[in-house]
Parts: sequence; structure tokens; C-alpha cells
Amino acid sequence: MPTKFIRSTGPGDTAPRAIVNGLLLALIIPVAPILAQPTAAHPVLALEPFTLATRAHGEVQAELGSFSVPRHHDDPTGPAMMLRFVRLKATRPTTAPPVVYLAGGPGGSGIEAARGVRWPVFNAVRQHADVILLDQRGTGRSEPPPPCPSPPQPIWPVDRALGPAEAAAIMKAEAARCVNAWRKQGVDLAAYTTIQSAHDVDLLRQALGVPQISLWGMSYGTHLALAVLRAHPATVARMVLMGTEGPDHTLKTPLEADRLIDRLHRWAGRDQAAQVHTQDLRFVLRRALVRLESAPLQVRLPGAPAEAAPMQLGAFDLQLVVAAMIGRTQTSSLLPVMLGALHRGDASLFAQFAWQVRSQLSRFSAMPLVMDVASGASLARRAAVLREQEQSVLGEALNFPWLTLGEDLGLPDLGDGFRAPINSDVPALFVSGTMDGRTPPANAREVMRGFRNARHLTLDQAGHDDDLWISSATIAQRVSRFFAGESVRGGTLRTKLLRIPTRPQGS
Repeated sequence: MPTKFIRSTGPGDTAPRAIVNGLLLALIIPVAPILAQPTAAHPVLALEPFTLATRAHGEVQAELGSFSVPRHHDDPTGPAMMLRFVRLKATRPTTAPPVVYLAGGPGGSGIEAARGVRWPVFNAVRQHADVILLDQRGTGRSEPPPPCPSPPQPIWPVDRALGPAEAAAIMKAEAARCVNAWRKQGVDLAAYTTIQSAHDVDLLRQALGVPQISLWGMSYGTHLALAVLRAHPATVARMVLMGTEGPDHTLKTPLEADRLIDRLHRWAGRDQAAQVHTQDLRFVLRRALVRLESAPLQVRLPGAPAEAAPMQLGAFDLQLVVAAMIGRTQTSSLLPVMLGALHRGDASLFAQFAWQVRSQLSRFSAMPLVMDVASGASLARRAAVLREQEQSVLGEALNFPWLTLGEDLGLPDLGDGFRAPINSDVPALFVSGTMDGRTPPANAREVMRGFRNARHLTLDQAGHDDDLWISSATIAQRVSRFFAGESVRGGTLRTKLLRIPTRPQGS
């Protein structure tokens, strides 16, 4: 699908669309792209002026780009998809390769990621290089599939507490319903795999007309970045991996989560505000699990109609809630509050979290579902997870429902070759948080064994998501200097992110 690199100049009318998370995309200056006939040089690329409206740092003039990719790269003349990105031009003359940002999820929007609190880091990097905010296939502005139709009735029974087996059966049935609905709508689910996205990134490089790009991944975006490196090793100049998800890390290791709970226990034992709620976090957690296993709670949610049946909550609900909370310091800081209240007989906060977890589990989106199922897990990883969950306080909850979700859905599997370790000389900077319950530092250390030119920056007390970006001003400095071609130090940065939140006045 060859063409030349072009720029659009004419007027037009383009409207923003909502992304997976329901947040509005950046505002744009309406301009219609002018497309050219293909040449033998590069994939088609169109650029138009764009205004990136950040939430707290004003408007930034940029460019909105679009280019066409095959739906399946092994069929380059078959159906195509249109991908879009925003280019933040370097603010000073530079010879550094463009930096392509790959958002997490899977399902996150690269364009949307730059609009919030992470903007200062993006702004620091563009002092030295162009920054490309890519909406991966199926996300944001890059042709997301339709949502799964709402179920005819709620999928979660409220008249009994659910164990792992019954909850997994409910999830598999709901996933199958969504998959069947998408297929009836003509959605090509096999197009949404990490390897297809990896080839998209190289077509973007070709469209930009550069021999190499640098890759900047966050969470799932690191999983994709590593796939790009494996498929197109000569085209990658440098890599920054924030919250590493390696090729075989889609399933999480339960005992690593237990170690994080131990760290939370030690923090809560030293923190005066946390001690008000619980003096022994591990004890109250285990005691609550034992009690809920034998005697589930009946809880009526605030605001529920009087005639509504109370919700039955058991031990597995608590395991699911804790597994969801430990990923980020904003929620893990609330564990002493929730567990202390539960220990004293107040289940209101636990019930609210349980309802939120059940609500999130009820919703499937096509791109992230297929991406995670296709990436899967090696037999060795699966065996380790099964072995560890027998010993873990969280049991099956940490990976629920992914251990068996993909069975019988007819979705692709990328195979153990995709999940094998990677060996590379490419300079890489790994950024990890010690309180990250999604992509712990152990992931980075494992992937780094195959990198001969890597540094590891560890953020003490940082969790997942924004913590890896804004917990220290040093992060932006080191990431931007690294993309400029400098050698930067690894080591540990001390942060103070774990804290019991202050109750707002009047709440």
C-alpha cells in the first residue's frame, strides 16, 4: 500500500469522538486532509493542523495524522483500517528519532493520555524529539469496534455469594454473548492482536519517512513495544518502558501480589493515620476472608430502591476487591480504612467497592478482550500461576477471569514464540513502582535479563498509572534526556505516595 508523505491544507469539518473510557478527545481545528495518489515509497499519510486541549496546561498546537494499514498484515491487499495519531513537533532543532507513545490498557488512547496530568512529561520529551501519540488499532480515533450490546438482564445474581467457579462461568457466558454479537455485526476479531499492532507501528515509521523510531510504552504499551522490537529490531533506536508487561506477563503472579500486601501491612503498621483504622492489616484481611467464607454478608447499597434485594457478598468478593485495589496507591491507601471498618462490622465501603468491581467485570470491549486472550500465557507461566494461587491470600482473584476466559471463544492465540524472552542491544530505560500491583518491578527485572544496555529506575511507594509519571520531577528529566540520546542513571527515587485520604468537609 505505497504512497508518498503529504500534508493537508484545505478547510473541512471533523468532530471529536469519545474513547473507551468515555472521556472526550482533544478539541481540533477543523481542516480536511488532501490525499494523494500512492507512489512506491511509503504508506499513505495525511497531516492536518490540530489543537491538543490539555486539562490543566492550555492548548498546544500540533498535527493530526492518519494512515492506512492492512486489517491483516499477511494480506496486504485485503481490507484496510485507518489509524490516527497526534504529532507534537520538537520545540528545538533535533536529530533524535521520533518518539512513538504506546498507551496502556489494552484499549487506552495515546492522544487522550497526553491531555491530563502526564502532560509535563510529554512536554519535556518534545524538547528533544517529535512525540507521536498513536491511537492503536481499535482505540480512540482509530476505528474502535462497536460496544457489546447490553445484556437483557443483570448478569450477577444478588441472592447468593459467588465462588470462583460460578463467577467464571458467568463471565465466560457473557464474553461468548459479546463475541457472538460482534461477529453478527461483521467485526473481524482476529484483527486485534498485539502482533498486528506491532506491524502497524512499523508502517507508521515508514509513513514518517525515518529509518528508526524510539518507543515509549506504558503498561500494556510496553507489551506492544517489546513486540515491535522483536518483529522489527533494526528500526528501534531507544525504548522507555513504564510499568513493564513482558511478552509472557499477561497473567500476574499471585505471590508477587502477596508480597505487595506485606509491604502495605508494614506501611500501615508505621503510619499513624493508618493505625487508627487497623493495627494489623494482614490479620484483619485473613480473618475477614474466613468469616465471609462461612457467613456471607447481606448488604443494601446506598441509594438502592427499598424493594431491591440486598446484595450477598462472600470471600471471593473481598479477594476481587483487594486485587483491584492494590494496583494503585490511590486505592491501596484505602485498604486499612475498608478492612478496619469491615473488622468492626461496617461493610458499607467494602460493598461499594464490590459493586464497582462487579460492574467493571460485566463490561467487555472487543479490542482489549481479544488482545489479552491472544497474548495469553505460556504453559510454564500458567503452571506457575496455578501453583501460586493455591498459596496466595487472593487465590484466583488476581487473574480473574483470564485463566479460562478465552476457552471456546474461537479467538486467536499468538503462541509461545510470541511469549518467549527477548534479547536486544537497544538502549532501554525501565521505570517501575514498588507498590505497583499490575506491573511490579519483578517484571522489569525479568525482561531486563535479555537487554545488554538497560537501566532500571525504581520509584519507592509508587503504584500503577500516574504514579509512574508524576511522583517525582526527576522522572520527566531522565526520560527526556534518555530520548535525547544521553546516558541516564537508574537506581531508586524516594516518594511519599501512600497516605490515608482526608475526608472532605460535609461528606
